Amino acid sequence: MKNSDDSSEVEPLVPESETEHHVDVDVRQTGSINDRAYTSANQVTPQHFIRDLKDLEIVAIFVVAFDTRHGNVVEWAKPEFMKQQLGGLEFKAMPSGAHNIDNDTVYLYDANLYGVASYSKMSVQNTEERGVRMRSVGVLIHNHHLLHVHQHQLTNLVRYVLENPGDYTQLEKYYQSWTGDYLITNSHYLSSLDLRYPGRYFEKLLSSLGPLLFTLWKAMLLRKRLLFYSPPPAADLCHLVYCANFLLTHSEKLRGNSCRPYYFVNIADTNILSKELSYIACTTEKVMETKSDIYDLYIDNGAVTITSDKLKSLLRVTKGDRIRLGRLYSAIRQPVSCDDTPMTVEDNFYTFFSQLNRDIATRINRLSISDECRLSSQDLSDMGLDSSDSSFLNHLLESLDLDMVVSCSCCSFIQ
Repeated sequence: MKNSDDSSEVEPLVPESETEHHVDVDVRQTGSINDRAYTSANQVTPQHFIRDLKDLEIVAIFVVAFDTRHGNVVEWAKPEFMKQQLGGLEFKAMPSGAHNIDNDTVYLYDANLYGVASYSKMSVQNTEERGVRMRSVGVLIHNHHLLHVHQHQLTNLVRYVLENPGDYTQLEKYYQSWTGDYLITNSHYLSSLDLRYPGRYFEKLLSSLGPLLFTLWKAMLLRKRLLFYSPPPAADLCHLVYCANFLLTHSEKLRGNSCRPYYFVNIADTNILSKELSYIACTTEKVMETKSDIYDLYIDNGAVTITSDKLKSLLRVTKGDRIRLGRLYSAIRQPVSCDDTPMTVEDNFYTFFSQLNRDIATRINRLSISDECRLSSQDLSDMGLDSSDSSFLNHLLESLDLDMVVSCSCCSFIQ
């Protein structure tokens, strides 16, 4: 790869080949997002996730290297002072077992920021590196919904660093192109950004779990701890965690803060995870399975292990789960909305769980301010639930400190 030091112009944020779907985004100097970008009430547009200009900024860019004497090290970072503040990140950006694979992408959570790193390796003819050079290039940002926006460019940048060791000029340019002043001056670049998430990952989550997807949904509403596992690479796991986070869309009125997405974690994170009441994360380290005190659900290739017998009863697949699964399959196959707006898999997935969670929250909130303390069969139906979901709903009401119970003639039936 040629060194392009002689070029003083910063490359566009996203190359033209990556802009198949255009989103009309207007970032004003105040940092607000123009409401014009809403094309349908059900579409997943940037406004669903971008609160202000700060969400778009890169806080830091970094390079992680494997050193034959010192192991994984943060080789370079900008701003420079971040290099001393990224303790432990070098083992997430380049996970254990990376030497066995050629490429990977990792999402992570570090120092109250979210990150995405692209890993790659190449063969070299020198004894100091023992024949192989390994690097990860990543960025840290505030909003995890925008991690995938950087993935393509980071893949290019890690190849550049591998072929031009010690040269970080292209990384500095990329960092500058995502800072506040540059974003404001060149906000026209943002109109070419495709902020939609690849739909195939939503489909993969659904196909790998089937009705167990609603086991995860119920567990997350009950504020449980979920850990996904797979051998390396970590990329698909991280994408699944992102998609699973959509199960809580519009559930804030039900449960307050959402389940924190930690993304990739390793054995060094066990102490942190043990203090969390609720999270969703993934790992490629099989040893994490033995740490059953730090998770409530362990998901391995579509198989869900639940640590508590009581929780197993609450989260078992019900008739209601199978009914909702059929509705979800029908929903994600809809190419357009009721107003003929084109809909993606992400749009339909988001809309389905948004409506489901909103219906439950609306009915519970309405009943909580009335004198009615019993939920009827009609109440369950209005929530998109079935009588077979009564045990789960009773537990949810209890977790919300609401003096309400499900009471209907069909609730005594065997689920």
